[in-house]
Amino acid sequence: MEMGFCNEHGIPHSEFLEWDPEDRAKALAFITEQAIRCQMCGTAPWEWEESKFAFTAVEEFCQGCYQKQVFSDQQGSSLPGTNVKLIPTTPQLTAQMRMKARKRRGLSMD
Repeated sequence: MEMGFCNEHGIPHSEFLEWDPEDRAKALAFITEQAIRCQMCGTAPWEWEESKFAFTAVEEFCQGCYQKQVFSDQQGSSLPGTNVKLIPTTPQLTAQMRMKARKRRGLSMD
């Protein structure tokens, strides 16, 4: 667990061991708390144990999630294990996407 924290934050393990024991304990408690949270919704079991009404589901629009869904819908079925990720748009990427679109439409590159 300590090594994971150090790796994630770019801290040499030897430096972490030099931290005040209370600070190390706080960092490890934080890691432990994050590890028990659901990867999908971000809540922890203890939050629901205190009250089954601890959270209210509300709709939230995310432009990135929208783009991923539109892409998936347009592409049809992908191979199992394929994920859609968002990457920054660059002029080179835009040119590559245009070339692929032309090839799909059967247009000449001339």
